[in-house]
Amino acid sequence: MNREINWDRLSKANYFDRDELFLAMKSVEPDLTESNFKARLQKLLQSEEIGRVGRNAYCVCKKNLRLYSHEYSELANNLATFIRKKHEYLDFRIFELVQLNEFLNHQIAHNIIFLSIEADLQDFVFEELNEKYERKVFIDPTLELFHRYMTDDMIVIDKLPSEAPKGRTEFWHTDLEKLLVDTMNDEIIGSTFDKAELQTVFENAFENYIVDESRLFRYARRRSVEREMRTFIKEKTDVMLRLGQKNDHKGKL
Repeated sequence: MNREINWDRLSKANYFDRDELFLAMKSVEPDLTESNFKARLQKLLQSEEIGRVGRNAYCVCKKNLRLYSHEYSELANNLATFIRKKHEYLDFRIFELVQLNEFLNHQIAHNIIFLSIEADLQDFVFEELNEKYERKVFIDPTLELFHRYMTDDMIVIDKLPSEAPKGRTEFWHTDLEKLLVDTMNDEIIGSTFDKAELQTVFENAFENYIVDESRLFRYARRRSVEREMRTFIKEKTDVMLRLGQKNDHKGKL
């Protein structure tokens, strides 16, 4: 990280925007141009020295606050490779249940793959996967059916919601913002752990990772749980949102 910039000052704010970062850089580099600044900004994001917490809102990454990443299982990677080979332009996301374990007190023993696919190709992909993973694949199961046949490495196919966030590393990854919304909104995912632990999930996520709040609540709005999520965070958790309830309250530098 460029030590000439007053990062301590920036890191004390809830967040800082592009203009504030530009001024901080320009104070030690008067000849800095807008085009050079844009390149530097992208480099800082890519190197994970700063992270995006909302639209035109950033914070300094620290040892105990980093960007979310998950090491996907062999099954999840093989599944993604198979689908991309068969359907080059298909949009899909993969969430595996063990992604929740780092946020839970009581660990989930069985890994289950949730594969969200564009609705038009759900049946077609189901038939293909059913040949490869016989008796392991279910499409839009009811809650009762899911728990009746739940087994390790089970694959659940459901509809990909419109405007579902894409993964930052691979488009099919489920990033933290989508994970949080789905744990609250998806009936089947929510049934796999004690509801009392939802508070723990949110608090651990915000304590350990940089959450893009604009992205989080935009997706929550698409899933019709934004108001519920904001109320839950405010009343049931110790999470302090950086951007405030309406994405317009800014911490002072």
